[in-house]
Amino acid sequence: MGLLDKLFPKREKDFITDDEREIREYEENEYRAESGVADNCHAEFIVTSAAPVTTSGGVVVRGSVTEGTFKTGDDIILNLRNGQTLTNKINGISVYSRLCDTATEGQTAEFLIGALDVKMIKRNDIIKKMIKE
Repeated sequence: MGLLDKLFPKREKDFITDDEREIREYEENEYRAESGVADNCHAEFIVTSAAPVTTSGGVVVRGSVTEGTFKTGDDIILNLRNGQTLTNKINGISVYSRLCDTATEGQTAEFLIGALDVKMIKRNDIIKKMIKE
């Protein structure tokens, strides 16, 4: 028995609130089971800073995941602000200073990517996941 049933005990069974109606409409019209995060879906990361890794020759890129999910081993495309695009691979992911296998939408993360010149990567550059077909 829900809160509304306690407050309004003579509530009709067919009566639904606006929130329940919105959820029902979403589930019926928009939601698809296959619309969840898949391995080959779109993902985007906005760079806030980059630092070189002297031991491996790679670069640690810090920023926020704005869409989708990134996984260790994903092939990525770096869209630099000067119009240049580079391809690379994610060798490691750190979320909140802990090593992880994935970084999802809304998280602040650090990606360890392969050998690049750290001077090429600037704030607000965009990293996108390569979609495998």
